[in-house]
Amino acid sequence: MKKGEILLNVLEILEDRAVDSFDLLMAFLNAGHNVTSKNIDYQYSKIKSERSKKDFLKQLTPQSKKRYYTFVYKLKKDRLIEEKTKEDKKLFSLTSLGKNKLKILQAQIKSKISSTNYKKEVSDKLTIFIFDIPEKEKRKRDWLRSVLKNLGFQMIQKSVWLGRVKIPKQFLEDLNNLQIINYVEIFEITKTGSLKPLD
Repeated sequence: MKKGEILLNVLEILEDRAVDSFDLLMAFLNAGHNVTSKNIDYQYSKIKSERSKKDFLKQLTPQSKKRYYTFVYKLKKDRLIEEKTKEDKKLFSLTSLGKNKLKILQAQIKSKISSTNYKKEVSDKLTIFIFDIPEKEKRKRDWLRSVLKNLGFQMIQKSVWLGRVKIPKQFLEDLNNLQIINYVEIFEITKTGSLKPLD
């Protein structure tokens, strides 16, 4: 996952509430999985029930710890987060600069994948559009579903769409630019009833 996306995910966690150092660590370690405050609470309770926090921290590799401390140091150095101590507990929260940075990152992601309006053209062939996009690319997956709906595809299952639709060239280019083209399969049903990949 790109650094900007990790930063975005972590700042989104801090937007919800002040978090302690362990929750921030969990957010960082799970940044590639679209972690939420709810997920952190669940994972934290799971860890508490299975082993002590101390045991969990012992299992972290030196590389993971180093990456985490470097990440937190940079957030503090850039004045994106602030650290306070409450009842012998370190708490991290967003500064005003951090909130602004979060808005900028969210706008950048939105602008990359905001367009869902492509030229609609009816095809005389039936097209099957199948995708399997990882959870960490949830925003792109949601965008893709919106595009398919706008183009006139019908959802057969969440990841299988069907329609008499010509696939716009710009749409294929955008799938490539967003680096999700490898998660997509497109087929046309010929008049003989056979399937053939769409090049």
